[in-house]
Amino acid sequence: MDAVTYPHPQVIENLERDFVPVQFNVAEPDEETRRQMRHWRTLWTPTCIWTDHHGIELRRQVGYLRPEEFLAQLAFVRGMAELLHGQYAQAQEAFRAAADGYPTTSVAPEALYYAGVAWLRQGSRDDFRKTWWELKDRYPASTWWDRASFIEA
Repeated sequence: MDAVTYPHPQVIENLERDFVPVQFNVAEPDEETRRQMRHWRTLWTPTCIWTDHHGIELRRQVGYLRPEEFLAQLAFVRGMAELLHGQYAQAQEAFRAAADGYPTTSVAPEALYYAGVAWLRQGSRDDFRKTWWELKDRYPASTWWDRASFIEA
């Protein structure tokens, strides 16, 4: 990721704008790095762990992410932080940015799922249902539609 993903201009822009990145040298870890690896239960590299400003883990991704996938993850994490802190309109916008801006990534169906959740938390049942029907239309074979499919009943 050091060679391809992190130097990508959009990745740099997003990280500088919204995140405080921390990177550890796990090839030759010092005692503090070993302590952090134990604390965060890091089993493999690269491991990206996103937390909010309270240190609450929002998402964990293990393995290489190409720039597009990493950018989708960043948008998704913004949505999770907003959702967790009750900022439902901002969460819905961030989840839509992940789903619509990066529709071929692995995070897109999950982002639509949580966009629906954010609509429901805002009190908009119609937008919630519309978003989950969109999830069915766009990603019918996804596990995220499986989780939402109870609305057909």
